[in-house]
Amino acid sequence: GLVMVLFALGEALEGYTAGRARETIRSLSALAPAEATRLHDGGETRVPVAALRAGDRLAIRPGERLPMDGRVLAGVSAVDQAPITGESRPVDKAPGDEVFAGSVNGPGALEIEVTHLAEDTTISRMIRLVAEAQESRAPAQRFVDRFARVYTPAVIVIALLVAIVPPLLFDAPFWNPTSVDGVSAHGWLYRALALLVVACPCALVISTPVTLISAISNAARHGILFKGGAALEELSRVRAMAFDKTGTITRGEPAVVAVRAAACVEPAATCAPCDDLVALAAAVERRSEHPLAGAVLAEAEARGVAGR
Repeated sequence: GLVMVLFALGEALEGYTAGRARETIRSLSALAPAEATRLHDGGETRVPVAALRAGDRLAIRPGERLPMDGRVLAGVSAVDQAPITGESRPVDKAPGDEVFAGSVNGPGALEIEVTHLAEDTTISRMIRLVAEAQESRAPAQRFVDRFARVYTPAVIVIALLVAIVPPLLFDAPFWNPTSVDGVSAHGWLYRALALLVVACPCALVISTPVTLISAISNAARHGILFKGGAALEELSRVRAMAFDKTGTITRGEPAVVAVRAAACVEPAATCAPCDDLVALAAAVERRSEHPLAGAVLAEAEARGVAGR
């Protein structure tokens, strides 16, 4: 009875974890807005994203999140693609460039042409990838299945032999609880049942699927997508990692790390020529909304030379 309770508890935990994982996956869809501004002859109309078709033209205002994958038809802007691609800074977009649903438009207005339906956008494909990853089986799970195909019949056969052989060959009690000198002496059926309970791999059966589903859903919640349990399990053997861009391991916010003016004579933390250089650069960048301009202005504020 206790073994059945443990297995039922394991299935309940797996169902609960899978439900939490599905909620996490659905939250990814919040990256893309539910409505878009569709352009047509004579004006523009706000329509649900589900009503858009390939070839529709959309107006994307500054600071607006892109509702669909598409191609820029008109306008120039810098688009923050960090939620989708992990780029460390906004990417400049011009007519002919591709844009992704869920990314955030920068200071310029854009007109884009829809290239994918709502169910085929990058966000939708990401959601499907996470869902498929949870359904795929890791090597540990496949090992448990292969192990169980041999182990379970073997244990049952051994338990049957334990229950049957001693009573048949050695005239031992099959099921005859008696008391010998005050000590209960159970029959061999009881010992066979005890063998089945002890041999049951409860921890392995319960922990493996729950652990994998929990890990995949938790990683998705933090922006990391695994294509399956096999990739997740492979991390246990990783000893070194190489990253292809700084935005992967930094905050993705540019900052000034060093200033050296031509007239600087000492590599000190601050000097008058360097402060003048930062003040001049900040004056030039004051009205710009580019991330690098923001870094220069922040450095000017930190040095106390903003507005000079």
